Amino acid sequence: MLRDAYRLCSDKSPERKMTQQRAKRLSNFRGEDSRLSSIKSDKFRSFKNESSLTSYFRIQKQLLAYYYRTVFRADGHFTRERDDQIVPRDIIEATSMQQQAMKNIISILRRQDKMVKGKDNKNSDNDDDDGGDHDRADNGNEGNGVIDGDGDLKHAIRKFCISLICQTVGSRPFRSAILSFCAMKSRKKSWTRQSDKEQRRLCTWHKPGNFNSNLSALTWTAQLLLVDFVCFQKQDDEDRIPDLLDQMCKKYFQQMTETPYGHILQWRLYLFVASSTELATYQARWSLDGETVDYMGKQLRMEQVSQLALSEFRQAHSLLYDELLFGMEDVAPIEAWRLSDDLDLEDYGASWMTDSRNKEILAGTHDALLRQIEGRASLRRVFIRPDQMGRRKSGSGGGSGTCLCPKAMAIYEVHVQEFLRRILTLIQVLPGPPMRSPELLSITYTNTGPRRRSVLIWEKLVMIHVRYHKSQERTGAEKDNIRFLPPAVGDLLLTYLAFVPPLRQVFLRQSKPGALLSPYLWSKLSGEVWGDGMVSSCLRRACARAEVPRFQVAWWRQVAASITKEKFSPKEQANFHLHEIATLDEVEDETELADLAGMSNHSFHTFNFAYAGSTTLTVTNSLHRAYRASQSWRSLFRIDSVLQGKRPRTVSEAQAQGSLLNACKKTRFRTRPVAREDSITSVARRLYNDPDLQLRRPGQRDALLTTVGLHAPEQVVVVLATGSGKTLIFMVGAALEGSATTILILPTVALSGNMLGRLDKVALKHHIWHPDSRRSVPIVIVSAEAACTESFLEYANQLCSRQQLDRIVVDECHLTITAGSYRRSISQLAWHVRQIRTQTIWLTATLPPVYQELFIEHNKLVRPHIIRESTNRPNIRYIVRRERGPGRLCERAVRLVQSCWTRTDLFLERGRDKVIIYCPTKELVAELAELLSCPSYTADSGTAEEKRAILERWLAAIDSPVIVATSALGPGFDHPYIRYVIHVGAPVLLTDFSQESGRAGRDGERAESIVLLSAAWQPQLDRRLVSDEEAMQLYLTQRYCSRGILSQFLDARPDWRWCMEGEELCDVCPEYHAQRRPPTLDFRLPPPAIETGGQGSGDKDQTGDQAAVDIVAFTGPAEVLRQDAVCDRELSQYEKDLETMVGCCLYCRVEGKPFEHPATTCARRHYWIRAKTKALRECQGKNKEWMDRFAVCWKCYQPQEICRAADPEYGEVTACQFLLRFVPVTAL
Repeated sequence: MLRDAYRLCSDKSPERKMTQQRAKRLSNFRGEDSRLSSIKSDKFRSFKNESSLTSYFRIQKQLLAYYYRTVFRADGHFTRERDDQIVPRDIIEATSMQQQAMKNIISILRRQDKMVKGKDNKNSDNDDDDGGDHDRADNGNEGNGVIDGDGDLKHAIRKFCISLICQTVGSRPFRSAILSFCAMKSRKKSWTRQSDKEQRRLCTWHKPGNFNSNLSALTWTAQLLLVDFVCFQKQDDEDRIPDLLDQMCKKYFQQMTETPYGHILQWRLYLFVASSTELATYQARWSLDGETVDYMGKQLRMEQVSQLALSEFRQAHSLLYDELLFGMEDVAPIEAWRLSDDLDLEDYGASWMTDSRNKEILAGTHDALLRQIEGRASLRRVFIRPDQMGRRKSGSGGGSGTCLCPKAMAIYEVHVQEFLRRILTLIQVLPGPPMRSPELLSITYTNTGPRRRSVLIWEKLVMIHVRYHKSQERTGAEKDNIRFLPPAVGDLLLTYLAFVPPLRQVFLRQSKPGALLSPYLWSKLSGEVWGDGMVSSCLRRACARAEVPRFQVAWWRQVAASITKEKFSPKEQANFHLHEIATLDEVEDETELADLAGMSNHSFHTFNFAYAGSTTLTVTNSLHRAYRASQSWRSLFRIDSVLQGKRPRTVSEAQAQGSLLNACKKTRFRTRPVAREDSITSVARRLYNDPDLQLRRPGQRDALLTTVGLHAPEQVVVVLATGSGKTLIFMVGAALEGSATTILILPTVALSGNMLGRLDKVALKHHIWHPDSRRSVPIVIVSAEAACTESFLEYANQLCSRQQLDRIVVDECHLTITAGSYRRSISQLAWHVRQIRTQTIWLTATLPPVYQELFIEHNKLVRPHIIRESTNRPNIRYIVRRERGPGRLCERAVRLVQSCWTRTDLFLERGRDKVIIYCPTKELVAELAELLSCPSYTADSGTAEEKRAILERWLAAIDSPVIVATSALGPGFDHPYIRYVIHVGAPVLLTDFSQESGRAGRDGERAESIVLLSAAWQPQLDRRLVSDEEAMQLYLTQRYCSRGILSQFLDARPDWRWCMEGEELCDVCPEYHAQRRPPTLDFRLPPPAIETGGQGSGDKDQTGDQAAVDIVAFTGPAEVLRQDAVCDRELSQYEKDLETMVGCCLYCRVEGKPFEHPATTCARRHYWIRAKTKALRECQGKNKEWMDRFAVCWKCYQPQEICRAADPEYGEVTACQFLLRFVPVTAL
């Protein structure tokens, strides 16, 4: 319906009803009829770029959905936290017209649904395919009945939209659904998945300019709807359209009316004023040597721009000459300095390639590649096939009965698209500050009727000339956007345009006779122009390939503006049009031109526009300014010399730091405080006000000396047993005299609440960080979700630049590899943390040696210093109970808790000692909590404050020592007096079990870990288990010492142990072992990965409290870039393989059968359909997901980097490109 309305206003539509007079009436917001005839009066701007249209229409759809959910539905959508809480449903007052219109919409939709279901049921008898086979086109909605109902539905929606506009609200504006919706749109999305504090919820307002864009979208769409409604009402008497339009606008669409849009128009005025004086939230910061810019937590060195350019140019050059030109020998590049071009050509299809002056240079290029295919046997075998379908012959001179191979053409087109991706990055980055995505993708290389081409040649360089779309949308006037490409890039583009499009035209007509190739540079063979999101995608991938920090269009536009302001003189800046030019003296090389204009007795504007220039394309001085601006930009980054192979010597990071020191000799750098053992002990005693305190274990001592010692390593991994005092490591570091800030990243709510109490106990200043925070205190606590944001990167890098960041500590760091499947932020944590140039400390009690290499690789560590000691907990007794007889485990758990509560040997103090019961599912947690009348704790227990309140009530309760929980209460929860940890049912992973059982006995007193198993439980020997699962299965079989199995999996081989004197005896060992466990005694588990070098405390200088003056070469940023490049190469190769297999059947390929047919038509497709159905049922039976959430597109199972069709917020792609049945094949 919205598209139909737009066609009534679009200048390009034959159905257009919009006139100049009607456009002015629509925008007469002040009601000043006397100004309507003025040339300066505002008018409705109907032109919108396609991306803007999509965005505007999406907001209008959101408004309809908001009304349906909030007002129409019985539940009102919003829930009440308190009985007296007011929700939008209480405020909004729907008119009778709105209510009736929405009822009509719902009624029509239900009627259509019934018709479609009836057709589906009728056709299901003849459909022998699987219901989940979504490769078939769903044409059920094409029935005549549905089409007939579309007109009624559109009219009902039209009436509803008008009813929202035509409402009087008086002094209570939010009784309008539109204004209530606007209030919701003024809020940002929550910055993490959990809302923690009320003040954080209040810090989520949109900036005035951003919010105003939503109001502009609603206003423009409402104007469109008014035109549509009036035209529909007066379709039999079009002469009355102006009168009705004028009447409705005066009553409901002017600033002084008390209507929804009267308020919106007033708000927009205020917001325009507020946003015009508001500085940008994020500012770019430059290093002292002026070679590194930091914006939004991302740092870019100037030399990395040249590095990006060289990387993409080499790949584009290789793709063009080796792949697209078939490696032709002696091919002469098409060079701009040899060519002529007429910038005033307006003929359809004209370009520099049709200029007669270039005929000699371009001779033979139009069919050179086709002749290569026909003349080279190797190419003929690939591209020529017998014509079995009766198609026309391939090219000229082709043998009868032959055609071009569709698969070969598809693969060639894949390489074309790869080349275009590379050339896009070069054109976006190298000529000057970047263009907006719509302008960049609007580049054409031939004239298209009234529109001139964008690729031209001027002053022996390739020139890109496009129009600034945003100004055209706002003011109706077009602005020139001109860039000049570096010679090497321009020549590469010209060579591509001379040779490749003619062959693509032949390929296109093979499948679509008579079709013409799209004139747009960035388009597919089918003619589809790339979506705006492709520009950012290309930039990200290019940065990954070049191993430079990844950035997108919006980031690069901001940084490019900062570079222009920082690196160029005021006269050079004028060439970039950074501000309105007051006098021509500000513009370099135009002072004399202004004098000559004065001699002609005309203003410079008249002299420039009314008198002869060099082209009708634009005024001449704009060309000269753009030429000088591009030249300045290329010179800054030495682009021409880099691309011509004269790249200056790269400055290493260490050398760069050395030059920085030389440039700042007079600047005193803050030295990080260090300490020896006696100083560390003294600080610890002061923190706990205990003069007799001693460091508990050798591992704790080594970790402290390593962290704050003289030659502290950049990366420290600390693996100590639960309750071994890991918290003291960063507390001491933050409490040393002269310390700055230590950032502590906590993964769980339970750990966060517990940590706050411990910091308060030792009176160590701390602060919970949120995105708007700039405070620096000794301890800054950050959640894992918050750490994975650009705001956090900016905050941490600001601390680094001020020399106020000592280290980042990641607690319970094993979760980065064990919890990534259900917590995406945890898996991405290292990518953010390792970009910050500071020491990183990784703390955990659960890092099995078999996972050590995976941990190092995943967290982008480079030769970390590892401190590991035995994780054995001697005070815990490990028990596995097989429950026989009738009754469920739930009931057995209740009886066990009741019997444990009476044990005086374990429960020493009533009200203090507690019990935790772990259950595998939330449903079992709820059931057991109800039976025990005790609190429960899961990931869905509410907000962070509500979860903390649950734990506080449980710990304070005297009559109920029990809490029932899932693994959400595992890592980091530290209550010293947990006497029992009970697991109901078999745990799956030994890493999770060790964390959960480790909650017991943290005060050093006796405690028990009990696993309740059904007597029917058997180890899963019929399937392949990962080492973590296998170790847990071995533990539950009770064939070997329970302590020994835990030690074998969690510790290095020298630390393996079993139950000995002084430890609690497990229920497997009949008596204590007299001898230490031999390191060679293996309980039938795969040998753990051998420890890498660098473990232990290492050599430490204990000579005294000295300043750490060494400059650490931080490896994190480089390692992040290296791994990004590796991932991109793998993804690119996978994408190429997918392109190669388009239209083929992977199932037949796996079985070695002919596979050149689509999977949907394969006679054997029912085998893998049934295999998929079986796998789905097995997952459902085990209460498991079919695949990880948010990992792939749920339609085609491809990674979201490749397919975004299932993403509702990504409107540019609506259909999957690779429906290859890949997952079912791999599952067989």
